[in-house]
Amino acid sequence: MDILIIGGTQFVGRHLVESALAAGHRVTLFNRGKTGAGLYPEAEHLIGDRDGNLDALKGRKWDVAFDPAGYVPRIVQQSAELLKDAVGRYVYVSSISVYVDSDNADENAPLNVMDDPTSEDIAKHYGALKVACENVVTEIYGERGLNIRPGFIIGPYDSVPRLPGLLWRYDRDGERVAGPPEQLVQIIHARDMADWMMKAIEAGYHGPYNLTGHPFPMRTLLDTIVEVTGQNTRITYTNDELLKMHDIQPVDSVGYWVPHENEGYMRCNVDKVFATGFTERPLKQMITETLAWLRKDGFKSEALMEKIQSRALTLEKEAEMLTAWKKEHENS
Repeated sequence: MDILIIGGTQFVGRHLVESALAAGHRVTLFNRGKTGAGLYPEAEHLIGDRDGNLDALKGRKWDVAFDPAGYVPRIVQQSAELLKDAVGRYVYVSSISVYVDSDNADENAPLNVMDDPTSEDIAKHYGALKVACENVVTEIYGERGLNIRPGFIIGPYDSVPRLPGLLWRYDRDGERVAGPPEQLVQIIHARDMADWMMKAIEAGYHGPYNLTGHPFPMRTLLDTIVEVTGQNTRITYTNDELLKMHDIQPVDSVGYWVPHENEGYMRCNVDKVFATGFTERPLKQMITETLAWLRKDGFKSEALMEKIQSRALTLEKEAEMLTAWKKEHENS
């Protein structure tokens, strides 16, 4: 197949490129040429800007276009409309944040709606903007459109300091603080996601698909991390009250912790995608691959380390929390 990837030089885009090349497809990348300009010399590179400068795409044809980095419907509409007669299929990477309530939400569950249709505030309206982007793809492509709704994505090249921040804290000796051990975690490796999308195009799938793994307990995640890092690490499990008292930000600061009332984010229904034969690699392999990349490249990235240090739990605050927890429980 002839494949166009909008972006292709960051996280999910890189896994899409590598999956497509490994499968023997011809790949074209369209981006501004500012990030990872030297990556994938075996692919064709077109320079432009998806917001107002799509000239390099004109007069060309591809079997499928992958859009892994569209956040604003106005911008997604530009590429989707330009390519409607130039590509056979259009695959948009959305999010399970589209749901009003993701707890056991299947693909027909109620979706978020923009209270201000003109807003492009991604931080404030992330889920609703993703819904609006999906609507653009569906309106233009109909059954030629495929909307992928991933959960929390992990793997090499990750620039969001969730798992990288968690591994940074655990890749050292010492005592680590965690939330409840039974809390569920639901993640997907970016390469598993990319490989399934390639197969989905070949199989002719269309419409929305929740694409993430089966939930498992937090204890399983953290025990696996300790095993993979090989450090002398002790885990002290606590509760929501301690983390809330210390103003811990859900998901990011301690790594996938969410308060009990928000645990539905980790229980999205994935029956539809697993019914297609989707498989996820073992958790230990996911962690091993991500840590290997972090030790080789990720922890050397100033941009990633700046994010980790601004959002992950600091070692100093962690020690303070552990002291508070032990003092409370010694006196109880």
